[in-house]
Order: sequence, then structure tokens, then C-alpha cells
Amino acid sequence: MLCVIIPAYNEERRISQTLSLIKQKFPDVEIIVVFEGNDSTPEIVKKFGGIVYENRTRLGKGGSIKFGLQLVNEDKALVIDADLPTIEIEKVINGNADLVIGYRDLRSMPPKRRFLHHGYMFLVKLLFPSLRGFNDIQSGIKLINVRKAKEVLDELIMNDYVFDTNLVYAFVRRGYSVKEIPVSYNHEEEDSKISKNLIKIIIFMFLSLVKLRVYYSPFKKIIYTKTFLRVQDWLINKLR
Repeated sequence: MLCVIIPAYNEERRISQTLSLIKQKFPDVEIIVVFEGNDSTPEIVKKFGGIVYENRTRLGKGGSIKFGLQLVNEDKALVIDADLPTIEIEKVINGNADLVIGYRDLRSMPPKRRFLHHGYMFLVKLLFPSLRGFNDIQSGIKLINVRKAKEVLDELIMNDYVFDTNLVYAFVRRGYSVKEIPVSYNHEEEDSKISKNLIKIIIFMFLSLVKLRVYYSPFKKIIYTKTFLRVQDWLINKLR
């Protein structure tokens, strides 16, 4: 049985279309939605037969995905954004790797978002040379080997948008197979949480990426002083 995990933060305006397509393509699918917020997302999910877990505290996208992965008993889980980044779900599901990433065609994305994407990928490749062969680490559709994801769970320290980079790097450094598969891309600008806070998100992701690089650094014990952590966490929390 296909298991789908969807992290959702106040997604009542977008998640219905996503669930409808998933159920149409895969009638027997198990849908797990990890919800944060205060809108009617849970009621919509239940209408489609999905299971909803509501967080009392803000976990973030990455935290919600980690929570969802721990609930899955199947071998693999499809993790997908609530705004349905592509309708070509089958391509990702049929990918033969421990981690399959839907490599999006970004031509439908607004120029400022494409600039952010390419700038972020430049920093990722600069800070993590082993990821230079990838093009779309932040893609909102991934097929994950659940057992291997649970093996690296302790090192998935990022709960925000940088979680995807954390996940891919954890798999690569363990020698697990990771593959990108080209898919079409449906960009929804109207309710995009990133586009509404673009400057904040740019700074936030940069700080988080540096935090991740330091975590994997051989000089971690020297750099990770209490003062450093407090300043870094204070800056990140100010941007939430």
C-alpha cells in the first residue's frame, strides 16, 4: 500500500485538490497529514479518509515530516507538499532508489523565486561538495525508504525548510542511493508562504544552512559553544 505524508500548516485553500488527485490515482492510499495551525484543514483531510495528527506546538515542515515517518509501517513513503508540486506522482513512485527526488521544471516559477532557488543551490553545493550533482534538493515531492530514514533520524536536526538538504545529505554520506527524476511543476504563487515572506526566508535559510554545515563539521565541538548556539537560535527564532 502506498503511504503519503503531507506536512500542512493552514492549508485549507490548497489541500483539497491535492488529496482529490492522490485518491483518484491511488484509491487504496494511506494518507497521513501532520497539521499545524488553526484552520479547517483537518476536516477536509478526514473527508478524504486521511489520518490527521495535530501538533500542539510548532514543529515546522521538517519536524512534521520526521513525526510522520515514525508512524509509517510500509517500506516506503511518499512525502509531498500540500500544494501538489506535480501531477506526475507515478514517476517518483516508480523510481528505484532509497531516496527519489522529483526534479521540477521551474520555468513556471516567478523569476524572484527561481533566483532564490538557484542561489540556495549554489550555497548548498559550496558548503556540501558531495551534493554538487543535484539540482532540486528542495523539491516538495520525495519517495523515501522509511527504514533508512529512521536510521538517520538522529542526525536530521533541521525542522525548517532546510530539512530537505539535511535529509539528502544524511542519505548521501551513508552511501544510500539518491536519484532525481524530472517531473512537471505546478507553481501556486497566491498562497505561497515563501513568496509572502521572501526576504525573511532568504536570511532564515542561510542561517539554517550554516547551522547544518557546522553540525557536520569536524570542528563542531569547538564551534558549537553555548554562546554560538544561543545567538544562532535567537536569530533564527526572530525570523519565524
